[in-house]
Amino acid sequence: MSPFVGWRWLCRSACVLALLGAVPQVRAVDPVPPPLLLAEVLQGDVDVSRYWVSEKLDGARAVWDGRSLRFRSGRPVHAPAWFIAGLPPEPLDGELWIARGRFDALSGIVRRQVPRDADWGQVKYMVFEQPDGAGTFTDRIESLRTVVARAGMPWLQMVEQFRVADRQACRPASTRWWRAVAKA
Repeated sequence: MSPFVGWRWLCRSACVLALLGAVPQVRAVDPVPPPLLLAEVLQGDVDVSRYWVSEKLDGARAVWDGRSLRFRSGRPVHAPAWFIAGLPPEPLDGELWIARGRFDALSGIVRRQVPRDADWGQVKYMVFEQPDGAGTFTDRIESLRTVVARAGMPWLQMVEQFRVADRQACRPASTRWWRAVAKA
């Protein structure tokens, strides 16, 4: 048998095996969403003065695990290298954000497969939690302040956490939404 005939036989056999499903198929693996602290609607008679409160930003939730930035769904955020390089080794949870009323513009920027530096120059990573951080939420707030200050990156900022005296203080005249985060 000539080498050419043997080669044709091998190709035909590979085609038959592929048609029969004997060749393993490569499928994309669905990303695993990271475990996150999620805001809930306040119900019942709760003493809100015992909770930390922050403005709920209209951004895209993003989690930094110390190596990669991912959306809440677990899919990667394709941010420019300079944006990622400035992030600290500690895990962070927050929102990619531009400004109030700019969600559509933000969404267009952060969901691109190929990031544009000029667009990302307006994006901030507004952090409000340290996943798997030690201590109470009050302790983690202090730790988060230190991490953000040490990083010294203008696009990495902390969402202000504050206390309110009562439920009325959670209903400002403006259109901002407030989220009660955690007890001290």
